[in-house]
Amino acid sequence: MIYISLILLSSLLTKAEDFYKNGLYKEALEEYKEFETAGMSNPNLYLNIGNCYYRLGEYGKALVYYRKGWFLSPNDPNILHNLSLFTKNQENPNPFISLIKKTIDRISLRYFSYLLVITLSLLIILISIRLIQSVRPIKLPINPLLFLASIIFIFSLIGFGIWWGRVQSKWVVVLESSVAYSGPGEQFKELLKMDEAEEGRLIRQSDGWWLVQLNGGEGGWIDSSKVSLVLEEVD
Repeated sequence: MIYISLILLSSLLTKAEDFYKNGLYKEALEEYKEFETAGMSNPNLYLNIGNCYYRLGEYGKALVYYRKGWFLSPNDPNILHNLSLFTKNQENPNPFISLIKKTIDRISLRYFSYLLVITLSLLIILISIRLIQSVRPIKLPINPLLFLASIIFIFSLIGFGIWWGRVQSKWVVVLESSVAYSGPGEQFKELLKMDEAEEGRLIRQSDGWWLVQLNGGEGGWIDSSKVSLVLEEVD
């Protein structure tokens, strides 16, 4: 039974890939979405869905799926390349900060959690040895090792905190250029125009309207059909 299911999945995937190669992006999208509907969560699947939307000119939806893939596999070169099409003008002018950000962006929340556990365990061992050294001399360069482990631990803690914040922040992408208002409805004052594929976070929701704060700091209420969460559904 499992063997038959694997053959069926392989056949559907080949069909989707053939559609894409032949420029039938809408048909390829329908096939790839079947996998998502079935509960598959895979960075390559999200990349393929994003590519279909990009080819169809639906750039907001494309970015949603590139971000989905990025959260699962932040160091995937294909996902990073496609994301760069949307984020190339968002680099920090400070080269040191930019390097730190890029490094953190390419390590997933899972690996930061592993790194935290490992470095914390190492710190406990090194501190224990340092305490023993005060009573009984041990020929081991503890201080340099403690310093290095502390730096890695602090970096891991910062990276974990950033990624955890991203997961909890209700990351959103604007699907279609729309006007944002001062309240949940068109009867309120127009504040700004949110462009397709702009990113931000969901603050709260009311009667089919979402209060969204863009990454640049500006925000307003936007029709919920014009924006999408990257990671989770909203009740």
